[in-house]
Amino acid sequence: MSSVVFAGFVPHPPLLVEGIGDKEKAAVRETDAAYREFSRRLAAKNPDTVVVVTPHGPVFSDAYTMADWDPLRGDFTPFGATVAMSWPCNCAYVRRAEALARERDLPLVALSPRQLAAHRHSAVLDHGTMVPLWYLEQAGWRGRVVCVRIGGLPPAQCYAVGRVLAQAAQEPTAIVASGDLSHCLTENAPSPYNPAGAEFDGMIRNALARGDFQAVVSIPPDLRLRAAECGWRPLVTLLGALAGRSCTTEVLSYQGPFGVGYLVATLEPGPGNGAVVEFATKGLAAASPHVRLAREAIRHYLTSGRVLDPVAEPPLDRRAAAFVSLKLDDQLRGCIGTVEPTQPHLAGEIVANAIAAATRDPRFAPVTLAELDQLSISVDVLGAPAPARFSQLDPARLGLIARWRGRQGLLLPDLPGVDTPEEQLRIVCAKAGIPPDKAGEAELFTFTVERYH
Repeated sequence: MSSVVFAGFVPHPPLLVEGIGDKEKAAVRETDAAYREFSRRLAAKNPDTVVVVTPHGPVFSDAYTMADWDPLRGDFTPFGATVAMSWPCNCAYVRRAEALARERDLPLVALSPRQLAAHRHSAVLDHGTMVPLWYLEQAGWRGRVVCVRIGGLPPAQCYAVGRVLAQAAQEPTAIVASGDLSHCLTENAPSPYNPAGAEFDGMIRNALARGDFQAVVSIPPDLRLRAAECGWRPLVTLLGALAGRSCTTEVLSYQGPFGVGYLVATLEPGPGNGAVVEFATKGLAAASPHVRLAREAIRHYLTSGRVLDPVAEPPLDRRAAAFVSLKLDDQLRGCIGTVEPTQPHLAGEIVANAIAAATRDPRFAPVTLAELDQLSISVDVLGAPAPARFSQLDPARLGLIARWRGRQGLLLPDLPGVDTPEEQLRIVCAKAGIPPDKAGEAELFTFTVERYH
């Protein structure tokens, strides 16, 4: 039985803290009252350790990290307040969690201040950690703290990290997921207004109210992206810590002031058995032959170190250039392609570019085998480039190539956020290193694309 005795989800707007945004306090009175009740309930459980999972501070794309120094310190001076705090770190817990994660091949690592400094990061606690700790101090709780910072991992790995956090607890422990919901609820929100914000917040609120954890992890990535949220991964991590436990959930409050969703909820583990959520994998059955081959090529290379020798059968027996794009939870994970064919047939083109996208895209670390089943893969087969004028550009339908003095940039069509010819040309020139004032001198070529999923 896990030693987790309390769990919950809280927001982290610094204006809740004394001395910050005092003129705005009336707008968050309900959130403040719920936060104090949340903290009272946690303190009543008298946990030895509180683990705070935060989406802020030094966040890496390929790993969760834990603060491994004592004491942990932070303050609110960046927000205009003199409030400062210091907490003892449960470093033994950090080492146990890191060892358990290593056994399960999960990227959860302990970092020292020196390691953070090497990445030009500060060892000061972020506001995502500090706001909940401030409320716990107000409630009279004093104990040891563990600060966990999320990474850009696939959802199944976030959940698995949560399970490790629960298994590492040998003393009574509370786990707190710190995160705001959407940031686009109104026209004056931090992100541009989007109706997806209210939809996302409603889904989270309703799912937690009825204890439907599967509904939380099943929210589509495109909706989360449009909602501009920061709390979903901390929440999924928290749900992983409660995997297999019965749980009593209660939404204490929800407000959307300032265009940002603030939700306070308790998820108290009980003695009985509970469900473990399931994550869909990207299977091969429903995919096109192009995508099936790309996935097979990556798997073959990752497991054997050898390049797959494909059979070129229709529709993969023609010659054509192709791009292979990899996404993880709707975030780009790799993309490599060719403007002109380099292989005897399209099958070979897909194999070569799929392996390159997975292992040699300089923007990303190589894809791991554990990630592969969570990847979304698309294959764009390119038509022959045709000379074009600016008036002929169509970013929704046609890709664009710009050439100038030996420099070349390419952009595929139908990309999120690329809605105008001006934006398409600007991005292509930036990729090619063409100065903005020389864009009018560039040779332009458009091309069609057959996109396969």
